[in-house]
Amino acid sequence: MTNSEWITGYNVRTGREVNAATELNLYIDVLFFINFTMDFLVLSIVRRGMKYRLIRWRLILGAVLGAAWAVFAAAFPYLPVIFEMAVTYLGVSTLMVMTAFNLRKPKDIGKGVIALYLASVAVGGIMEFLYQHTKTGYYIEQILRGNTGKAIPFYQFIFLGTGSYFGIRVLLRWLPKLWQAKSNFYEVTMHYRGKEKRVTALLDTGNRLYEPVSRRPVHVVTYEAVRELCESVSEVVYIPFGSVGKSDGVMPGIYLDEMEIRQGDDVKIIEKPLVAVCKKALSAGGEYQMLLHEE
Repeated sequence: MTNSEWITGYNVRTGREVNAATELNLYIDVLFFINFTMDFLVLSIVRRGMKYRLIRWRLILGAVLGAAWAVFAAAFPYLPVIFEMAVTYLGVSTLMVMTAFNLRKPKDIGKGVIALYLASVAVGGIMEFLYQHTKTGYYIEQILRGNTGKAIPFYQFIFLGTGSYFGIRVLLRWLPKLWQAKSNFYEVTMHYRGKEKRVTALLDTGNRLYEPVSRRPVHVVTYEAVRELCESVSEVVYIPFGSVGKSDGVMPGIYLDEMEIRQGDDVKIIEKPLVAVCKKALSAGGEYQMLLHEE
């Protein structure tokens, strides 16, 4: 994320002393390349962990922003420390997640920045281990000094970073499955007229609600969850239902364009799903906003 975060143990700012007798000359292209690569890997981990939609050009642009700031900070080594930290950990990090994942709401941006910090710490810990317990540290120093004859080839350095990425990716993939296999909770992304809304849904094995004419299964979603998604609709279907304490009633239903149901790596796409809108909350604590039909 910054010039010194990925080159662990070395201060790589131009012209600043590393120790009492050593001054490190910085190669800007090397600094940019290393930071871009690591930022891209970290953003990829965040996307995977937060299940953001993959937009490659945005991911690349987010990594470019992080690497560009690293180069800028290196070119001006005498920036006030407080200013540099504020820009790095607040400004640049926020801009990176907003750019990479197209986030707009403050709450979503905050979650994305926190995820970015956690992923950076995880990758940094792995890189620190490799640095301290292998010859990686020596090779990095040679790269920065311009001793290309002794330096580790770029592809080997990238291999180490990529290894860190895939190691964390395996953990993100398999550990949640231990819980998800026993869970009836799903992540659902609803699409309607170019807009999308992501909610948490519960698979309701007791939901046997069907539209009476077409016999299509009906999912139930809260009004709050679809209010912004469906500000105006062209068609409303009224769906009769019965529940405890209310022998009969009707709920308005909407045909969405598409619904993406995800649990871990398992994804199911439903075209033109019918969702009934409920004004009341479906869970007391707000754990979920939708009830999926048992089918």
